[in-house]
Amino acid sequence: MEVEFRRRTRTVFHVFLVLAVILLAEAPAEAYLDPGAGSMLVQLVLGGVAGLAVVGKLLWHRLTVPFRK
Repeated sequence: MEVEFRRRTRTVFHVFLVLAVILLAEAPAEAYLDPGAGSMLVQLVLGGVAGLAVVGKLLWHRLTVPFRK
């Protein structure tokens, strides 16, 4: 059992190591970001915040309902 855990832990470590190398490797980017891309990113962030707020409100309501009775 312990050997399997070590093997799985080592595999997960290697996957994260490969992902870190891929994400941190620099490559020249010849790209143009227009204002539309910036506004899309702002909408994405605001939508994520709104979604998290709704999920938080639903979880808070689910936690407080038993205490109100």
